[in-house]
This record gives sequence, structure tokens and C-alpha cells, in this order.
Amino acid sequence: MAAWTVEALRRALGPDEAVAERLRVPSQTWNVDEAALVLVLRATGLPSAVWPELDLEGLLLAHACLKNDATALRVLDGELLPPVAAALRRRASTDEVDEAMQVLRARLLVGAEPKLAKFSGRGPLGAFLRIAASNVLSNLRPVVANVNADDELAAVPDASDLESKLSRRDQQQQFRQVFREAVQSLTARERSLLRLSLLDGLSIDELAPMYGAHRASVARWLSAAKERLSALTRSKLSVALQLPEDDVERLLTSVQNGFELSLSRALRESGNPAPKIG
Repeated sequence: MAAWTVEALRRALGPDEAVAERLRVPSQTWNVDEAALVLVLRATGLPSAVWPELDLEGLLLAHACLKNDATALRVLDGELLPPVAAALRRRASTDEVDEAMQVLRARLLVGAEPKLAKFSGRGPLGAFLRIAASNVLSNLRPVVANVNADDELAAVPDASDLESKLSRRDQQQQFRQVFREAVQSLTARERSLLRLSLLDGLSIDELAPMYGAHRASVARWLSAAKERLSALTRSKLSVALQLPEDDVERLLTSVQNGFELSLSRALRESGNPAPKIG
């Protein structure tokens, strides 16, 4: 489309026309005309006096990504996110970084309130993404404490779910420890799928394009991840409690049937908020 003109900007800006000449026209406008630009700027909630100082190119790229513009998404994936991942690799393992980046991309683009919509242009988009990624990584990593404040997956199920099944407190504690170990034994993709599905509430139809796979494949992966987590927990708990696996299977049945409900409740009651971005 044609480059913006100052005259058209003035008309679109209306009472804020004084800033028209100070707005820097980015090299790529992502098919946003002058009127649409003003809507994007007003949506930031920032006063017009600061609009000329914003990362307008990043703001419009974020807007285009949220509109599912294929070219904008290629720029995000091919130019902006790789340096973010490289920075994380200086302080985390490849598996941790892969998991963090998968979760980050989903939270940026998908859901009722995608985090990329919170980017206001105050500061470069790249810096916003680095902070977002760092926050996600921090929330994925276990913390050194008796309370498992990181791995939200390992918050399931609540000890109360097991009270009628595990009579002693030490057994309850053993279950929690075993479950944490089982979660950490999953692959990065398995953990990510469980997080995105069970914690972030993403559907198979939302997950499939993120992985570039058919929905049936993603559904199989997710089912396999749940089954593997259950099998690992069962095996480890059998050893920890010195019980036959058949007894452990019966012990876990009621918990497994309420897996997703228990997870949601555990997260609500944990006081452990979702990662904040921006």
C-alpha cells in the first residue's frame, strides 16, 4: 500500500493532529493505513504526546501477528524469537529453552488475552520478548524450597485428593515428590503440551498450528504425554511406597479420573500467578 502522508495522518488523528509530523513512518506498515494506525495507537492507552517515541514498527508487527498475518509471523519466528532463545541458552539447558519458547509463543499469540496484545511500543519489541521469555523460563524452573512454586504441573493432584487413599503424611509427601520427578522425566514437548493444554486451556485446534502438525497427531501426542506421566508416577510410587503396581494403580484411579479438575484447583489455590509479560 502507499506510504502514509502527513495530511492523511492529520485527518485520522483529529484532535491529536499535532503529532502527525513527528510520527516516524516504519519501513513496513503491514497493510495498516492511517486510520487503522490511529486505532492501534489509541489502543495502547498512552497519551498522544508519547506516540512519536514508541517502537511503531514493533507495534505494527505485533498487531499484524495477532491478525495472523503469515509474513509477520515469519518475521516473529525467523528474526525476533531466535535471538531471544539464544540469550536464554546462556543460562538454561536446551530442553528448558525449547519448552520455554514453545510456551512463550503460545502465550504471545493464543487465548482470550494474548500477551502480545499487551505490547504498547514503549521500548523495542525485542526487549519486550526477552523479558517475556525470561519470565516464562523462571516460572518453568523448579525453585529450591519445600514448596514447588514453579512446576505448576507438579502441583497436581492436591494432597487432599489423596487423604482418603494415603493414610500417612509421609506417604502424601512421597506422592508429591514422585509426581514432581515424573513431570521432570517427561520430554520438553510432553511438558509443553501438558502445560499449554491443561494450564493455558488451549484446544487441539489451537495447538496444531503451533506445532505445524495435523490436529490428530497433536491429539495423539497429548494423550501419550498424559499416559506416560501416569505410568511414570505409578512406577515410581510403587517403589517409594513398596507396594505392588496393581495396588498403586487402584490407589491412583480416583486421582487420575479427576486429573484436570485437580490441576485447575491446585493452580487456583497455589497463590502462584501465571507469568506476567510486559
